[in-house]
Amino acid sequence: MIKKRWLVLDENGKDLKEVLIKNRNIKDKEAFFKPHLYKLTSPDKIFSDLEKAVERIKKAIKNKELVYIYGDFDVDGITATAILWETIDFLGGKCLPYIPHREKEGFGINADAMKSLAKEGAKLIISVDCGITAVEEAEIAKKLSVDLIITDHHTLQKTLPKPFALLHTEALAGSGVAFMLAKALLESFSKKDDEQLYKNLELATIGTLADMVPLTGDNRIISANGFHNLAKSSRIGLRVLYDEASLTKKIGPYEVGFIIAPRLNAAGRMEHALDSLRLLLTRNKKRARELAVKLSETNRQRQEATANALSHARETVNGDGISKMIIVHHTSYPQGVIGLVAGRLADEFYRPTIVISEVKPVSKGSARSISGFNIIDAIGSASKHLTTHGGHPMAAGFSLAPKKIAAFKKQILDYAEKNLKEQDLTPTLKIDTILGKDLLGYKTFGVINEFEPFGIGNPEPVFLTKNLGIADIRRLGTNGKHLRMKLRTPDYFVFDAIGFSMGEENVKVGDKLDVAFNLKEDTWGGNRRLELKIKDFRHSKWRGAGAAS
Repeated sequence: MIKKRWLVLDENGKDLKEVLIKNRNIKDKEAFFKPHLYKLTSPDKIFSDLEKAVERIKKAIKNKELVYIYGDFDVDGITATAILWETIDFLGGKCLPYIPHREKEGFGINADAMKSLAKEGAKLIISVDCGITAVEEAEIAKKLSVDLIITDHHTLQKTLPKPFALLHTEALAGSGVAFMLAKALLESFSKKDDEQLYKNLELATIGTLADMVPLTGDNRIISANGFHNLAKSSRIGLRVLYDEASLTKKIGPYEVGFIIAPRLNAAGRMEHALDSLRLLLTRNKKRARELAVKLSETNRQRQEATANALSHARETVNGDGISKMIIVHHTSYPQGVIGLVAGRLADEFYRPTIVISEVKPVSKGSARSISGFNIIDAIGSASKHLTTHGGHPMAAGFSLAPKKIAAFKKQILDYAEKNLKEQDLTPTLKIDTILGKDLLGYKTFGVINEFEPFGIGNPEPVFLTKNLGIADIRRLGTNGKHLRMKLRTPDYFVFDAIGFSMGEENVKVGDKLDVAFNLKEDTWGGNRRLELKIKDFRHSKWRGAGAAS
């Protein structure tokens, strides 16, 4: 377990709700705690080209022009594609989806694919979750007499494309951008309250959670409302996916992030993302079941491929010695899992991490960062070695020729050496407040629930309780990977606690711990009880009130 700095944001916790509001810098309490759909920012306030885009799509629908939705192969791109395809189809348009192949075509708008769509008769192509780097492709579209509408949310580059219309914001996920465009389309057809809006909301919620954008502002409104819809969704593909994954309870951030999204992502990582799109769009239950079973099996293959690549990469890191940035590359790494491997290594070693699938003629790289280090800027510092690159400050991707890897690696490691300080490489665990045993109950749990859904920008509350004695301890899972404990206060109140991946920690019955945790509800076996989900712990030697340590 990586040693963390603890930072207690508020010492007393007397008014817990106000403490959490202050710690999250919530300015508009009304909007935060009552995130009604009517409070969404109007799309025309976000996109200057919105009217132009809507009018062009309306013209295509009226004239039965062939429209292609050009998506991306991750969950955000798939859900964004489904949103616009369904909406235009619902409004009477002639529309088809196009999802590129991860390995054969790569991320973003592919010029050859666009030429192929034009040959099929496409007069309008709408990109979703990609296109902000498509400078040349936008010019090609003009030469093909195809109107290109780009909708994207990735970081702006120095040179912007000049398509027919550009809808871009970094405040939303790609599916959120598609949702806003679809909302404006429905309103233009006087169907703003139609069921299609709420069907779109379900998909936008999945994409927003999967793409890990901040759950604040419009993203909070989308997800807070979307989770209600997801739980009672009539979408056949989702209902079958729930059954296949044995989801019988509420659908929340955990279920989307760790059960639903990985299955939808698996096809794009291992085969072709079209199967995931088909599952979301199908109206045939038998077909949905076939696709859901296939995605579950593909997800198992993805898990195995990830585990193999991660094991090799971990050995490489340990063998090379850990520098300020981790860069690993190998011919055996499948392109579809390098982002997952980078994320796991970044979490495990707390270093910005780049993993490269070293294949010819073009190698693909995926990067994950740590707090305070902009990985896009880092990659940009070595852009002369790259064929393409793009993404977000915390996650990015790129391509390069295999022969360029060594030079790229040297330059970006130099950048990290100059721009990362040693203290940057120690994670900080932000603790909302200190709780005594009298606050570890359902009243506190009720306050916590008011802040849902949790995610980036609105983290699940972390609390600290001191001087808890270990009354019982068990190690669970393969090789005793996890800790299950009963923790007792000095006046003999006992709480159940679980520490995932903490089985190797040196603790025993009788030890006194200061424990940082999330307060969770365990409903296993039909019984409701609260437990502490441990984030970190120390033997009880607290050194100073409220300060970082």
